[in-house]
Amino acid sequence: MFEIINEKVSVLSKYNRETGSVFPAKIKWQGRVYNIKSVSYYHRIREGRTIFHIFHVTDSVLDFKLKLDSETLHWFLMEVTDGN
Repeated sequence: MFEIINEKVSVLSKYNRETGSVFPAKIKWQGRVYNIKSVSYYHRIREGRTIFHIFHVTDSVLDFKLKLDSETLHWFLMEVTDGN
C-alpha cells in the first residue's frame, strides 16, 4: 500500500542539544498516535524563499514522509506506505 496523503498533522518532536538535531517522535493522524522508532532519511528543499524539512520515518509497521514548513512551523503528512 502506498498512499499520498498531504494533510496537516500533529507532531511531537525532540531536540538534541548536543547534536543540534530535531526529529519527530510521535505523529497524531486520524485520531491515532504513531510512535516513531527511527528517521530513515532527512533532507531539505527550497520552494521560493521557504525551506521545507522532509523526514522519512517509521514506526516499524508503517513508513511516513513528513514535511515541516520552516516559515509556518506546520507539519504535513505527505505519504504513508506499509512497504508493499
